[in-house]
Amino acid sequence: MVGITLLDGMRALEAGFQRARELGIIVAVSVVDARGDLIVSARMDGSLWWWTETSRAKAFASVAYGGMKSGDLIDRSNNPVAQALVHMHQGRIAPQQGAVPLFRSAVLFGAIGAAGGSGAEDEDVSAVAVQSIS
Repeated sequence: MVGITLLDGMRALEAGFQRARELGIIVAVSVVDARGDLIVSARMDGSLWWWTETSRAKAFASVAYGGMKSGDLIDRSNNPVAQALVHMHQGRIAPQQGAVPLFRSAVLFGAIGAAGGSGAEDEDVSAVAVQSIS
């Protein structure tokens, strides 16, 4: 089974951006594979420069914890293991709401993260992006 392709990633970006427009927000969206490696990331016009890194860090957190929605990781973010993981990855991992894992046939293929709205809005954008390529 092929992983997330660049074409998948581009479709996911557009679906996420469309959902953001429907919500009236501006976001950045990042798509990572099951290792947390970046496939594609982009930000909407008017977004802040650091939102791309934040969206990627949320997606990376989702895959680093075995495919959990990043919002489900918030309770874990204060324990010593989570703090060590954040430190070891030099801020590249953000256990904050806004990313959704992508599973195909119960296999983790990656995650999509968004940043720019509230945590709930970012997770909504990410969920729509995941649905577009599931």
